[in-house]
Amino acid sequence: MHRATSAMNIRAELQAYGISSRSVRSFGPSATPDLLDYLDLIGSTDSESILPEGVAESQGRPLLFFVDESRLSLPATEQETRLNRLRRNLACRGERAYLARILPGEIKVVPVSLDEQTPEWRLYTAGTGEASTFFSRLALGHYDGAGEPASTDQIFKEMFQLLKEGADRLARRVDRADVLSLVGRALFFRFLEDRDVINAGDLKLISPKASGLRAAFDNAENATATCDWLDRTFNGHFLPLTDRGDLGFFKKVATNTKDEAFGVLSAIVRGDRPVGVHDYQTKFDWAAFDFAHIPVGLLSQVYEKFVWTWEDREARETSVYYTPRNIAATLVDEAFEKLPNPHEVRVLDPACGAGVFLVLAFRRIYRERWTEAGNRPDTKVIRSILEKQLTGLDISESALKLAALSLYLTAIELDPSPVPPEKLKFKDLRDAVLFNCRPANTPEDGMSIGSLGEHLGAQFNGKFDLVLSNPPWTSLPKNDAANRLAAEFTRVSQDVIRRKDEPALAAAYQNPDNAPDLPFIWKSTEWAKPDGRIAMALPARILLKQESVPVTARQTLFDLLEITGIINGSNLSDTNVWPEMQQPFMLVFARNRRPKKNHTIRFITPQYDATLNRLGEVRIDSKSAQPVENGAAFDAPWIWKALGVGTSLDVDVIRKLRTVSARPLNAYWKDDLGLESGNGYQIKPTQVQVDASHLHDLKDLNSTRLFRFVVDTSQLNMFTHPTACRPRERNVYTGPLVLVKESPGTKRERGWALLSQDSVAFNRSFNGFSAAGHPEALFLVRYLHLLVHSFLWMHYALLTSPKLGAERRTVYKSDLDEFPVIPISSLSSAQKRDVISLSGRLEASDATVFPEIDRFFGALYGLTSLDIEVIEDTLRVCLPYNEFRGRACEKPSRNDKQKFVRRLGSLLSPFFAVLGKEPVVTSVSWGPTFDSRSTFSVLSVTTRGNGQAPGSDSNVVEKILQLANDTGATLVVQEDEGGLLIGISNQYRYWTPSRARLLAAEILRNHTDTFEGA
Repeated sequence: MHRATSAMNIRAELQAYGISSRSVRSFGPSATPDLLDYLDLIGSTDSESILPEGVAESQGRPLLFFVDESRLSLPATEQETRLNRLRRNLACRGERAYLARILPGEIKVVPVSLDEQTPEWRLYTAGTGEASTFFSRLALGHYDGAGEPASTDQIFKEMFQLLKEGADRLARRVDRADVLSLVGRALFFRFLEDRDVINAGDLKLISPKASGLRAAFDNAENATATCDWLDRTFNGHFLPLTDRGDLGFFKKVATNTKDEAFGVLSAIVRGDRPVGVHDYQTKFDWAAFDFAHIPVGLLSQVYEKFVWTWEDREARETSVYYTPRNIAATLVDEAFEKLPNPHEVRVLDPACGAGVFLVLAFRRIYRERWTEAGNRPDTKVIRSILEKQLTGLDISESALKLAALSLYLTAIELDPSPVPPEKLKFKDLRDAVLFNCRPANTPEDGMSIGSLGEHLGAQFNGKFDLVLSNPPWTSLPKNDAANRLAAEFTRVSQDVIRRKDEPALAAAYQNPDNAPDLPFIWKSTEWAKPDGRIAMALPARILLKQESVPVTARQTLFDLLEITGIINGSNLSDTNVWPEMQQPFMLVFARNRRPKKNHTIRFITPQYDATLNRLGEVRIDSKSAQPVENGAAFDAPWIWKALGVGTSLDVDVIRKLRTVSARPLNAYWKDDLGLESGNGYQIKPTQVQVDASHLHDLKDLNSTRLFRFVVDTSQLNMFTHPTACRPRERNVYTGPLVLVKESPGTKRERGWALLSQDSVAFNRSFNGFSAAGHPEALFLVRYLHLLVHSFLWMHYALLTSPKLGAERRTVYKSDLDEFPVIPISSLSSAQKRDVISLSGRLEASDATVFPEIDRFFGALYGLTSLDIEVIEDTLRVCLPYNEFRGRACEKPSRNDKQKFVRRLGSLLSPFFAVLGKEPVVTSVSWGPTFDSRSTFSVLSVTTRGNGQAPGSDSNVVEKILQLANDTGATLVVQEDEGGLLIGISNQYRYWTPSRARLLAAEILRNHTDTFEGA
């Protein structure tokens, strides 16, 4: 059914549900550049289908498709059938989205999914609290009705499983390379059919003996003809077959598989199950997918994962990671933002894999060409973009075949007139667009210097306006070949630095972690034009590590390359935002030039959000970007981790701890006192064993669960292991000892460390500090035991440790070693008495002692009560355990909000007094339904006696919600005639007393002029 001009003012209707006009894209009868992502929903000639009138977006991504139900003049049953078909077609796009049917004063909503059965439509009535907050809640993953939308990950997994199940049946009887090509050809053919590139009229040219297009792979004769047509028409070399896929080849396939191969291929083309229904069951079959709506990027990434699963060894050795579409799209969108002459750019991906970044760049350049020219680019322009503006490098033949397939599919998808198919023949992309960079005379698989090597010469240098990539991250294994390659990574980096006329920096440079990620950035500075842009997905360890080699490498990079922005994804590891990625990651954006003095980097850290992250999504609040000065990052290499976990207030606390008269624990313990410390013994029978008989006179502490605060060695058995892989020296185990748990857990009431007056052998679950031989040995271990049970220590570790909370849930010996300790010689007699008293209470498991421990060490380190409050607030919501993550995402209670309001008012009062005014901070309510449903709460800030409260019009709060949704902001400050309206995200992490301090500072810094005349 064609889209008709709506009788309703759709945009006005949508306003009642919290959807701003800025979020709405209306679909007309023809496409425009800003509707590029919705070409599959525009201009269809299918009279049997309902198409949406448009879509409401959230942060640039489609969220709510809508139809004007008042224009649907269909019998009820037929209307429901077509709406159900639309719901399932929209699901094929692989986005978390919903479908709404709009009538005056009401909408009905349902999640889009592939389920045959449509869930009950959820009704919203205009003018109600749940209606006005509907869209903002939907944007954050909260839906009131039944069912869930199909996510990208779900569609991805379903298609992948179908491919794998079918292909696995052929793997032992057909060469694996041929199976990959056959399946790829069937997918390509299905794409052409569903996109109406081919139709029944083309059958005689494609497979003359076939009964129809869907019989094109039914038998050897049909498959031979079809594949020959694909090769002739589309330059099908990118999916090669043995013997060029001649009749003999297909007859052999038929014999070896007893014709089952054609069942698998036909299932894809016909839309059937890939194998017999009796021995294969799955929720969806190929019929559930309409390739007219499946994005090329998603289709090619499914096929990419399928290929790498089959070639698992190479995937692991060459660090192949599937880049989720949302992350790739964010990287490309940000890289193109305000790019000069974006329609003319040349783009390079030096580790292109299956080409996800090239596909997205292809689409973006196409859109920019369309905008620049004013009319939609045709086949000739598409070929020009493909052949002249895109370049991909890789070391894998399979990857390059996949990239070629992805680019060909994209070119067909973008073409406004892709028929007749004969006009779509492509030039060979190899050695023109796509290049295999594996050096000659080297193995055809495994790690390689690849595009970083000298064998490429300077052919790509200075050619590109934009370099985009997700280069390999994996650290090399420890063997001779890997060590040689690691040395090459360092040499490549040094050579680039030396060519920048920095011989001293080059000589001092060592590539950290034996990984190729940083070398790819260094080489990108030569591939990119001067002032060109570089954008990459990289491991966050580049930012977080604080040892000498990685710190020097990072600072050298930041000194020679203008890093403009970083999106820090370290809070998102182990979530569905990047499935199967256990490492923390980041997105880095740079201009290819040296930074100016005092250059600042915009640093954004998306917060963990249980609901959104489960759906594979993330909210990026650009307004919360922290400016980090290059010099500050050099002086305080821990600042990246601190800002990623906490706020500027936490940074101030860490600076205080580091500037008192203290010594790093390791330097104090080892160098100043001459004492021993170390991790406990390790028992690993599969590793090289060392004699452990020197520990046989010790009791064995091999569990963290035996004691809470004090070790009672009488309850332990003797150490009896004859050997250990790392038994450690005997003096590490000599009492008295403090044994700090490597995995401290969530509650210090259960003990974060043990005190042992006796010598004891302890295993690797502990980091031990022995005070044996010190004249105040027992006092010293009690002092350290107390310190490790203070919030100061845990806060410091959380904000400075490269791994705690970012990659691991454990405390490393290096984290302890770096903590600044005030020597016991600096303690007064009264302070020493306090230590003995507090230690005795801790040993006796007195649960009331912990606040006093915090106050004692706070005073010792010169911290204020506000500093302690910052520490407590941060630990309450930022510790890397589900309990605390969940607390951070919870709605604040009424009491939490009241405390916040009181604190904000008290902080503003002294400054307002200078103006001769008194601030009034109140919570704004628009009714219990609105308040309970809204994703934001609103505060007003006025002055006493003003007589006018801002936001008396209830539409103001709706505008705040819309603005927050458009920008991803968690804090919105809106000036009004009577003062300020402030919208704050309804998650507890934003309602702590520390956040009230930050808000007060924001108001005083940027909004005091609002009150000067009030």
